Amino acid sequence: MKIPTPVITLIVGLALAVSLLVSSMSAVSGKKSAQAAAAASAAAAGPGSVAQSTPSGSSAASTSATVTLSASPSPSSSGFVIPPHANYVGKVEGNLGSVAIVVHDTFAVAYFCNGSTQEAWLNGTPHNGKLSMTGKGGARLTADYALGHARGTVVVDGISHVFSIIAVHKPSGLFQSIAVVRGATVKAGWIVLADGSQVGSLNPNVNAAADASQAAPKLNLSTLTADDGGVTLVAKPIDGETGSGF
Repeated sequence: MKIPTPVITLIVGLALAVSLLVSSMSAVSGKKSAQAAAAASAAAAGPGSVAQSTPSGSSAASTSATVTLSASPSPSSSGFVIPPHANYVGKVEGNLGSVAIVVHDTFAVAYFCNGSTQEAWLNGTPHNGKLSMTGKGGARLTADYALGHARGTVVVDGISHVFSIIAVHKPSGLFQSIAVVRGATVKAGWIVLADGSQVGSLNPNVNAAADASQAAPKLNLSTLTADDGGVTLVAKPIDGETGSGF
Protein backbone atom coordinates (compact mmCIF):
# COMPACT_ATOMS: atom_id res chain seq x y z
CA MET A 1 0.00 0.00 0.00
CA LYS A 2 1.50 3.34 -0.98
CA ILE A 3 1.36 6.11 1.64
CA PRO A 4 0.32 9.41 0.17
CA THR A 5 3.05 12.07 0.02
CA PRO A 6 1.16 14.57 2.28
CA VAL A 7 0.98 11.96 5.04
CA ILE A 8 4.73 11.26 4.80
CA THR A 9 5.42 14.95 5.04
CA LEU A 10 3.23 15.22 8.12
CA ILE A 11 4.96 12.29 9.86
CA VAL A 12 8.43 13.71 9.16
CA GLY A 13 7.32 17.09 10.50
CA LEU A 14 5.99 15.54 13.68
CA ALA A 15 9.21 13.58 14.24
CA LEU A 16 11.30 16.72 13.75
CA ALA A 17 9.11 18.67 16.24
CA VAL A 18 9.48 15.91 18.87
CA SER A 19 13.28 15.92 18.40
CA LEU A 20 13.50 19.69 18.85
CA LEU A 21 11.32 19.52 21.97
CA VAL A 22 13.53 16.85 23.59
CA SER A 23 16.68 18.89 22.81
CA SER A 24 15.17 22.04 24.32
CA MET A 25 14.17 20.22 27.53
CA SER A 26 17.69 18.75 27.89
CA ALA A 27 19.28 22.19 27.54
CA VAL A 28 16.99 23.67 30.20
CA SER A 29 17.75 20.79 32.56
CA GLY A 30 21.52 21.22 32.07
CA LYS A 31 21.29 24.95 32.77
CA LYS A 32 19.36 24.33 35.99
CA SER A 33 21.93 21.75 37.10
CA ALA A 34 24.78 24.20 36.50
CA GLN A 35 22.98 26.94 38.44
CA ALA A 36 22.36 24.56 41.35
CA ALA A 37 26.03 23.53 41.43
CA ALA A 38 27.14 27.17 41.45
CA ALA A 39 24.79 28.00 44.31
CA ALA A 40 26.08 25.06 46.36
CA SER A 41 29.69 26.14 45.79
CA ALA A 42 28.93 29.72 46.91
CA ALA A 43 27.19 28.47 50.04
CA ALA A 44 30.17 26.26 50.93
CA ALA A 45 32.57 29.18 50.52
CA GLY A 46 30.73 31.21 53.17
CA PRO A 47 29.55 34.81 53.43
CA GLY A 48 33.11 36.19 53.69
CA SER A 49 34.21 34.87 50.27
CA VAL A 50 34.41 36.37 46.85
CA ALA A 51 34.38 34.29 43.68
CA GLN A 52 37.05 35.48 41.29
CA SER A 53 37.06 34.31 37.68
CA THR A 54 40.30 33.38 35.97
CA PRO A 55 41.14 35.92 33.24
CA SER A 56 40.34 34.77 29.73
CA GLY A 57 43.28 33.62 27.66
CA SER A 58 44.85 31.56 30.48
CA SER A 59 45.05 27.80 30.42
CA ALA A 60 42.33 27.59 33.07
CA ALA A 61 39.99 30.20 31.68
CA SER A 62 36.96 28.08 32.43
CA THR A 63 37.75 27.59 36.15
CA SER A 64 37.16 29.88 39.13
CA ALA A 65 39.00 30.49 42.44
CA THR A 66 37.64 31.44 45.85
CA VAL A 67 39.40 34.17 47.88
CA THR A 68 38.56 34.31 51.60
CA LEU A 69 38.68 37.73 53.31
CA SER A 70 40.39 37.31 56.70
CA ALA A 71 39.33 39.35 59.74
CA SER A 72 41.57 42.11 61.13
CA PRO A 73 43.86 40.94 63.96
CA SER A 74 42.47 41.71 67.42
CA PRO A 75 44.54 43.59 70.04
CA SER A 76 45.93 41.77 73.08
CA SER A 77 43.72 41.58 76.15
CA SER A 78 45.85 44.04 78.15
CA GLY A 79 46.76 46.34 75.27
CA PHE A 80 50.28 46.76 76.72
CA VAL A 81 53.66 45.30 75.78
CA ILE A 82 55.59 43.95 78.78
CA PRO A 83 59.36 44.28 78.26
CA PRO A 84 61.65 41.59 79.75
CA HIS A 85 64.40 44.20 80.35
CA ALA A 86 63.78 47.81 81.36
CA ASN A 87 64.98 50.76 83.46
CA TYR A 88 62.49 53.23 84.94
CA VAL A 89 63.28 56.39 86.90
CA GLY A 90 61.40 59.46 88.07
CA LYS A 91 60.22 61.57 90.97
CA VAL A 92 57.41 60.62 93.31
CA GLU A 93 54.37 62.88 93.66
CA GLY A 94 55.03 65.99 95.71
CA ASN A 95 58.73 65.92 94.75
CA LEU A 96 59.54 64.19 98.05
CA GLY A 97 62.09 61.82 96.54
CA SER A 98 62.86 59.74 93.49
CA VAL A 99 62.46 56.09 92.63
CA ALA A 100 64.18 53.74 90.20
CA ILE A 101 62.96 50.32 89.07
CA VAL A 102 65.14 47.92 87.12
CA VAL A 103 63.68 44.74 85.56
CA HIS A 104 65.81 41.99 84.08
CA ASP A 105 64.09 38.73 83.13
CA THR A 106 62.81 37.16 86.38
CA PHE A 107 64.34 39.61 88.86
CA ALA A 108 63.74 43.25 89.74
CA VAL A 109 65.54 45.83 91.90
CA ALA A 110 64.16 49.16 93.09
CA TYR A 111 65.63 52.09 94.97
CA PHE A 112 64.00 55.06 96.65
CA CYS A 113 65.82 58.02 98.14
CA ASN A 114 65.20 61.66 98.95
CA GLY A 115 68.83 62.73 98.67
CA SER A 116 69.39 62.70 102.42
CA THR A 117 67.87 60.76 105.29
CA GLN A 118 65.42 58.45 103.52
CA GLU A 119 66.38 55.56 101.29
CA ALA A 120 65.44 51.94 100.68
CA TRP A 121 66.64 49.12 98.46
CA LEU A 122 63.97 46.64 97.42
CA ASN A 123 63.79 43.51 95.29
CA GLY A 124 61.19 41.17 93.91
CA THR A 125 60.05 39.00 91.02
CA PRO A 126 58.27 40.49 87.99
CA HIS A 127 55.06 38.78 86.97
CA ASN A 128 53.10 39.69 83.84
CA GLY A 129 53.77 43.42 84.17
CA LYS A 130 53.26 43.57 87.94
CA LEU A 131 55.74 44.04 90.80
CA SER A 132 55.46 43.38 94.52
CA MET A 133 58.78 44.20 96.20
CA THR A 134 60.10 44.34 99.74
CA GLY A 135 63.11 45.82 101.48
CA LYS A 136 64.77 46.42 104.85
CA GLY A 137 62.79 48.14 107.59
CA GLY A 138 59.40 47.19 106.17
CA ALA A 139 59.90 49.04 102.89
CA ARG A 140 57.60 47.83 100.12
CA LEU A 141 56.72 48.72 96.55
CA THR A 142 53.85 47.69 94.30
CA ALA A 143 53.70 48.72 90.64
CA ASP A 144 52.43 47.98 87.19
CA TYR A 145 54.96 48.36 84.39
CA ALA A 146 54.88 48.18 80.61
CA LEU A 147 56.80 49.45 77.61
CA GLY A 148 57.70 53.06 78.42
CA HIS A 149 56.30 53.56 81.91
CA ALA A 150 55.75 52.24 85.43
CA ARG A 151 53.16 53.35 88.00
CA GLY A 152 52.70 52.43 91.62
CA THR A 153 53.37 53.16 95.29
CA VAL A 154 56.48 52.85 97.45
CA VAL A 155 56.38 52.91 101.25
CA VAL A 156 59.54 53.90 103.17
CA ASP A 157 59.69 54.61 106.91
CA GLY A 158 55.92 54.25 106.99
CA ILE A 159 55.42 57.05 104.45
CA SER A 160 53.61 56.20 101.21
CA HIS A 161 54.71 57.81 97.95
CA VAL A 162 52.80 57.53 94.66
CA PHE A 163 54.81 57.58 91.45
CA SER A 164 54.44 57.50 87.67
CA ILE A 165 57.86 57.15 86.06
CA ILE A 166 59.28 56.61 82.58
CA ALA A 167 61.67 54.17 80.91
CA VAL A 168 65.18 55.52 80.35
CA HIS A 169 68.48 54.50 78.77
CA LYS A 170 72.11 55.26 79.60
CA PRO A 171 73.41 57.49 81.06
CA SER A 172 70.16 57.77 83.04
CA GLY A 173 69.38 54.96 85.43
CA LEU A 174 70.32 53.44 88.78
CA PHE A 175 73.86 53.22 90.19
CA GLN A 176 75.22 51.59 93.34
CA SER A 177 78.49 51.56 95.30
CA ILE A 178 79.44 49.20 98.13
CA ALA A 179 82.79 49.65 99.86
CA VAL A 180 84.44 48.92 103.18
CA VAL A 181 85.70 52.16 104.71
CA ARG A 182 87.48 52.10 108.10
CA GLY A 183 85.90 48.76 108.90
CA ALA A 184 82.33 49.76 108.02
CA THR A 185 80.36 48.74 104.94
CA VAL A 186 79.33 51.88 103.11
CA LYS A 187 76.49 51.61 100.59
CA ALA A 188 75.47 54.45 98.31
CA GLY A 189 72.86 54.74 95.60
CA TRP A 190 72.24 57.29 92.87
CA ILE A 191 69.27 57.80 90.56
CA VAL A 192 70.12 59.71 87.39
CA LEU A 193 66.93 61.19 85.95
CA ALA A 194 66.03 61.68 82.30
CA ASP A 195 67.09 65.35 82.36
CA GLY A 196 70.58 64.43 83.63
CA SER A 197 70.01 65.56 87.22
CA GLN A 198 70.77 63.08 89.98
CA VAL A 199 69.73 62.32 93.53
CA GLY A 200 71.57 59.99 95.89
CA SER A 201 71.80 58.84 99.48
CA LEU A 202 74.59 57.10 101.38
CA ASN A 203 74.44 54.76 104.34
CA PRO A 204 77.79 54.94 106.19
CA ASN A 205 77.28 51.62 107.94
CA VAL A 206 74.68 49.21 106.63
CA ASN A 207 75.23 46.89 109.61
CA ALA A 208 74.47 49.53 112.23
CA ALA A 209 71.39 49.07 114.38
CA ALA A 210 69.99 52.46 113.36
CA ASP A 211 69.91 53.82 109.85
CA ALA A 212 71.88 57.06 109.48
CA SER A 213 71.54 57.80 105.78
CA GLN A 214 72.87 61.07 104.43
CA ALA A 215 73.28 62.83 101.11
CA ALA A 216 75.60 60.98 98.75
CA PRO A 217 78.47 62.83 97.09
CA LYS A 218 77.92 63.75 93.44
CA LEU A 219 78.52 60.90 91.03
CA ASN A 220 80.84 61.55 88.10
CA LEU A 221 79.07 59.83 85.21
CA SER A 222 82.22 59.78 83.08
CA THR A 223 84.32 57.86 85.62
CA LEU A 224 81.47 56.41 87.73
CA THR A 225 83.27 57.58 90.87
CA ALA A 226 82.38 59.82 93.79
CA ASP A 227 84.61 61.44 96.41
CA ASP A 228 83.37 60.71 99.94
CA GLY A 229 85.60 62.86 102.15
CA GLY A 230 88.79 61.76 100.43
CA VAL A 231 87.61 58.19 99.88
CA THR A 232 86.85 57.27 96.28
CA LEU A 233 83.62 55.36 95.84
CA VAL A 234 83.34 53.34 92.64
CA ALA A 235 79.80 52.90 91.33
CA LYS A 236 78.35 50.25 89.09
CA PRO A 237 75.19 50.58 87.01
CA ILE A 238 72.25 48.33 87.82
CA ASP A 239 71.00 47.99 84.26
CA GLY A 240 68.03 45.90 83.21
CA GLU A 241 68.99 46.02 79.53
CA THR A 242 72.46 44.50 80.05
CA GLY A 243 71.91 42.64 83.32
CA SER A 244 74.74 44.60 84.96
CA GLY A 245 74.65 44.77 88.75
CA PHE A 246 72.32 41.80 89.27
